[in-house]
Amino acid sequence: MRDGNIILSVAKAMELLQILSRAGRPLSLKELTDLCGYPKSTVFGLLTTMRLHDVVTQTPEGKYTLGLRLFEYGRQVERSWDISRVARPYMEHLCRQTGASVMLSVCEGGSVITLDQVETRGGLRVVSDTGSRLPIYCTSQGKVFLAHMSRSGAEALLRGQSLTQFTPHTITDIPSLLREAEACRANGYAIENGEYKIGLRSISAPVRTVEGKVRYAVGVIGMFRSVHSDEFHSAVEQVCATAAMISAALGYQSNPTG
Repeated sequence: MRDGNIILSVAKAMELLQILSRAGRPLSLKELTDLCGYPKSTVFGLLTTMRLHDVVTQTPEGKYTLGLRLFEYGRQVERSWDISRVARPYMEHLCRQTGASVMLSVCEGGSVITLDQVETRGGLRVVSDTGSRLPIYCTSQGKVFLAHMSRSGAEALLRGQSLTQFTPHTITDIPSLLREAEACRANGYAIENGEYKIGLRSISAPVRTVEGKVRYAVGVIGMFRSVHSDEFHSAVEQVCATAAMISAALGYQSNPTG
């Protein structure tokens, strides 16, 4: 049975998997039938077929739950993911949009590591080499990671390292840095205004995994005239949109009503 290009029996099977996933506990045939609204015979036939492929299993009480094969599939998908490969097309598009260099970063300990970068053609080289470590407290990508730690965790991390004054604009006061982190969490992005290198400004936003964890940051860095300029505000919107698209590509589903 088909509805356009959609195979209805497969769609119904996917719906049953979603119901089992959301329930978080084994469900009886009657419960599944009530929740999906399909005839009992249809639901039983779908469950029997899915059991043959180990995507659904039955408890000793006869209730249905997700099968171990789904875990195996998930692990295989996880192994096949390469964050740089996933993010690269979005980073290249962001570079073209903003005319600024783009970096993808991860946090390790008290540092930020550049995983990948896209540089503007013919422009001044402003992005650190891939694999290089940057300070967490005076870069926009670092502030993203600070913002998504617990306050106590962020404070302990900052107190455990030397806060070098790289430029006259570098913030080394821990309470001020924690306020910056709170602002980043509220706004959904972080900025760096000449705090690491004079003349350079950057914007970064969080990239979330399928579990909703902030594991990466994507951002732009360049010689923006001012953080109050129209081009900077436009770049903020584009960075946030890019971070959201990469997160979605990694399987993250935002919950606007949550």
